[in-house]
This record gives sequence, C-alpha cells and structure tokens, in this order.
Amino acid sequence: PKTYEINAFKDSTILRTRYQCPTCPSSDCNQCTLGGESSLQVVSGDYTVKQAIIGFTLPSETIGRPDRLDKCVLQLPKLTSNVVDRVTLPIYAASSTFWDEYSVNANNAPSDTDYIGSVTIMSDGNPPPVDLTNACKLASAKGAGFSIIINPALGRSFEFPSKEAGKPSKLSVTIH
Repeated sequence: PKTYEINAFKDSTILRTRYQCPTCPSSDCNQCTLGGESSLQVVSGDYTVKQAIIGFTLPSETIGRPDRLDKCVLQLPKLTSNVVDRVTLPIYAASSTFWDEYSVNANNAPSDTDYIGSVTIMSDGNPPPVDLTNACKLASAKGAGFSIIINPALGRSFEFPSKEAGKPSKLSVTIH
C-alpha cells in the first residue's frame, strides 16, 4: 500500500443571499467571487447561506481504477472561529469538478448533489478525520477530480483557513 497526502488545489466560499452587496458585480451578492480569500465560511443565517467548496486531484493510479483505492480520508483544518458547542456539518459531492476558485459564485457553482458524510466539530474547533472512501471511488471512476461542498448547520456560522492561508484541507488516499 502507498498513501498520498493531497492538499486541496482550489477552494472557495459560495455566498447565497437575497441581500445586495455593493462590492459585488451589479451589487448582486450571488455574483461575489470569494476564492482568493484566506478563509472559507460555512454560514446559515438571516436569508444568507455560505457553503465551502473544495477541490482535490486524486492520484493518477486511481483514475478509472476505483478498485485500487483502499481508503480516502478528509482532514479539514482547525476552525478559526469559536465553537460554543459541538456541531455537525453535512458534506456533499459537488455535481462537477469543473469550477474555478476565482470565478465560482452562487450562479455558476456546482450543486451539492449527493450526501457523502458529515463532520462533527467539538468545542476545541478541531475537525476529526472523515472517511470519504466510497465518494472518492465514485469520483475516480469518472476521472481525477473530486470536489466536495460543506453545508452549514441551521443558524450557525463557522470559518476555517483556506489554501491561501497556507492551511489547505487535505485528503489522505491509500492505494494498492
């Protein structure tokens, strides 16, 4: 067996809201591009939802060969926002891996199609590893890309570092 530690190569926050944002194109918050920011936000609040989208490239040995993939574990970085009590955030496979972190927004982002797991974060802010082996196998059957979307918990707000902050999310992929 061989294990690869794979850093996210793209990540962004997707902002969905009915409010206006003066700094966004046409003052439309849904057109905001937040891929160059140093943090990813996961928020559910007053008519506003922020999702984190994260993209990885799976090892070339697994492309079209999901049978070679033994284990695929997601590790998110420690949250930079305070966690009052534990919270569970659902994780979905993105409907497409073809998105650009500097142009993705609410109007063109892939959808969060298939629920693939969740991460429960305790008050220390350290997310535990999340086994996404089945989702990685499905992605490797289609190609090298694997993108996930982390959805917020109702009424909660969290922030964690993006790759721009030097603390990217990681996949630990073991193959044979």
